[in-house]
Amino acid sequence: MKKLLLLSFASVAATLAFGAGFGLYEASSRGNAMAGALVGKTGDATANYFNPAALTDTTNVSVYAGFTLINPFCDHKVYSAKQAKMNAGWFFAPTFYLSVPVTDDLVLGWGNYAEYGLGTKYKDGWALAYDTTETTIEQYTMNPNIAYKITDWWSVSAGLRVSYITFENYAQPLSGLGVPNKSHLKGDDWGLGFVLGSKFKITDNIHAGIVYRSRIKHNIEGDFSLPGVTSGDASAKLTLPSSVTTGVNWDITDDWRVGATIIWTEWSTVDMIDFQLPGTASHRQRLDFKNAFRYGMATEYDFTDWLQGRLGYVYDLDPSHENRGTTMLPAGDRHIITSGLGFQLTENLKLDVGLSFICMERSERFIQPRAGQTFGQSGMWRCRNSFSYLVSAGLTYNF
Repeated sequence: MKKLLLLSFASVAATLAFGAGFGLYEASSRGNAMAGALVGKTGDATANYFNPAALTDTTNVSVYAGFTLINPFCDHKVYSAKQAKMNAGWFFAPTFYLSVPVTDDLVLGWGNYAEYGLGTKYKDGWALAYDTTETTIEQYTMNPNIAYKITDWWSVSAGLRVSYITFENYAQPLSGLGVPNKSHLKGDDWGLGFVLGSKFKITDNIHAGIVYRSRIKHNIEGDFSLPGVTSGDASAKLTLPSSVTTGVNWDITDDWRVGATIIWTEWSTVDMIDFQLPGTASHRQRLDFKNAFRYGMATEYDFTDWLQGRLGYVYDLDPSHENRGTTMLPAGDRHIITSGLGFQLTENLKLDVGLSFICMERSERFIQPRAGQTFGQSGMWRCRNSFSYLVSAGLTYNF
């Protein structure tokens, strides 16, 4: 029985990573620099993500391919004891989009992007090593869309979201007893959701939009091992949250544009996770996340016919519960400064580059001991100097 309890404590930590701060919004280099404020007007194939209804603004076949590199790190303490810096390294988030006008009013689109991801990496044997030493989460969305212009001022869209998610976790459940063995949990799953969009041309210079993304249910299956204790199949049930995105874009002049966006995410769907471990009954881990908002605004200016500059700001609220903490991802509300440049290389080819800086507010999370736990150290986990760098680039070609 004791071995089964140790197994449960070790492996359930991996599921906690899906709860807080794992949403990704880095869908294109220009979009990153514009703080995601492209919901009302996008102008190219990246509308597949920001608002598929805006695909009706494209008149030619358009292709976009790009990536974002993300590096999260932070200083942290357990109670007053300083721990080695958390630095997970660089994460790679690729993106690809295609838009194909069929008629003047009907456009087909395709998008590949990441909606969730990232992770953490700590020094072996640190004070809360039983919670995690290393976690990696990767999710990819394949998204076919269809957009139709109902009138000159109103367009709508509908699309599928095929989600593939994978995770890998290492922990040291017996570190408090001086046992160095690491548990290893790895799994993946496919899920299906949908996206609906609407775009409104309020005036010739002002465009607005709204996008709804549905929940996606995953039943993640994989393998678990804890050397000297047990190994076998494991699974977890997880519901990714729905969201509503609204935004407006204003062309102040021919050369100067501004945008704003608000995203509401139903993080409360991640209230608990059911986890099935080898040889044990289902374990329910409470998370009690709350719904949260994300706000973004940005400006874009054409310096010349071939050079654009962009600058923006995002305020992203943390949905995690103060007494349901996890060390999988740094906690805290986020302030994001975004910037970027656009280069018109040829008549049909454009290069966008971006650089963003994320600063997370200082936070405290109580890492609760598991039921019946008699090993390891629980207590107050304090994060400070929590930052992330984001570097992005993308090419757009209009045929």
